[in-house]
Amino acid sequence: MKIIPAINAENFDEVVKKINALKELTQEFHLDVAAKDFANTETWRNFNDLKKLPAELKIDLHLMLRLKPQEILAWSKPVIKRLILHLEASDQPGGLLRLAKRTKKEVWLGLSPLTEPIKIEKYLKFIDGILVLGVEPGKAGQEFLIKTYDRLTWVKTKINPKQKLMVDGGIKKSNLEQITKFSPDFIVIASAIYDQNDPLKNYLELLKLKDKTCSSE
Repeated sequence: MKIIPAINAENFDEVVKKINALKELTQEFHLDVAAKDFANTETWRNFNDLKKLPAELKIDLHLMLRLKPQEILAWSKPVIKRLILHLEASDQPGGLLRLAKRTKKEVWLGLSPLTEPIKIEKYLKFIDGILVLGVEPGKAGQEFLIKTYDRLTWVKTKINPKQKLMVDGGIKKSNLEQITKFSPDFIVIASAIYDQNDPLKNYLELLKLKDKTCSSE
């Protein structure tokens, strides 16, 4: 179970700054890419900038924007480890997922709060994991939606208890223990790390809390 820092940035300089703040502790980051035609915010989204990132990084690319299948190829840069896509962001979700698989990256599906979980069942053969979003797609710092726990239960019971799972959005010290009970492979955290004065300290404290809660189970 890993905690991955999430970067929600207006420009590429901010992306680099947030990576540099934690690079002595981790090489893994979760990069949000959002447009207002899908999410309720705009972030950095120039795929050519990805070539400028250090090769040793492992980036989750969470694409919260509308995509045609062929557009996924532009985002598939060497530094990207996982592509996280949303069914409702494409008119051709099957084609998008099939083409994403050809990139040889891990392909994950994002389950937004308004997406009926059953809709992703027929696409499971195309994906490596499911991201359950605890907030509406968009800005960091939103409050965790309580119904997310039901969705996590659904993944573990209706899909497969061993299904690879990522939880993202609204996670902080106060609900981290409850999240760990679902044994996600990855816990994605943005504002609880970066919206404070010392991201390095915040990240370390969250790692220690996660280790403590896992060891007590």
